[in-house]
Amino acid sequence: MDRKLVVILVLLFLSATVLSVAAYTFGVFPFDLKVAFALRGEDNPAFAALMTAVSFLGDGWMPVILVGAVAAICAFKRMWIEAAFVLATLTGGLLAGILKMLVGRSRPPSFSMNPNDIFQSFNQYAYPSGHVLLFVVFFGFVAFLAWKFLAGWKRWITLSVCAVLIVLIGPSRIYLGEHWVSDVIGSYIIGTFWLIILILLYKFVLYRRGLKEDDVDCPEHPENITYPY
Repeated sequence: MDRKLVVILVLLFLSATVLSVAAYTFGVFPFDLKVAFALRGEDNPAFAALMTAVSFLGDGWMPVILVGAVAAICAFKRMWIEAAFVLATLTGGLLAGILKMLVGRSRPPSFSMNPNDIFQSFNQYAYPSGHVLLFVVFFGFVAFLAWKFLAGWKRWITLSVCAVLIVLIGPSRIYLGEHWVSDVIGSYIIGTFWLIILILLYKFVLYRRGLKEDDVDCPEHPENITYPY
């Protein structure tokens, strides 16, 4: 593994650990209140609609639908390894749930639990944001696949959409009063760490299957990929 990548992973892990312990120990930070007050003071209807729409993609069963749809596309093109790893991005939600239970941080006062929420046991807690963590892992992995398998305008549109959604999901959760800003920061850090781990595991699986990474780089025609199994 590249030494620079190891350093990045270590820094991400240490940052996530420190922030998680701080959230558990101190609760809400002063900058959480300042940022929340400033962002929620924005009363532009278009901005509110945008924040609500972005956040909706992470509500309820929407993440499962999105992940399932992309995995189905990969499977239709006989990209079985890619389909499996797209499904594996759902582990981001599982990781968020575990950390929520461990940290046990309270949500902002404006938050109200949906009585129909089947994940109330851990969604009652704020840190980290499951929406943000899942967006970073899922849309980050989709962007990774787009870079490998698409070309031209298809590649750049997919990369742009994924990037915009990842950037906007954090502010949307703060604006809607669902999370503190430190919840979002922690989620971006943890999500980036987990995304890199999944990409490394994906490359390791290709290696174990006897494939070089270049063997599956097939812009515009991923359906032509053949695996030695």
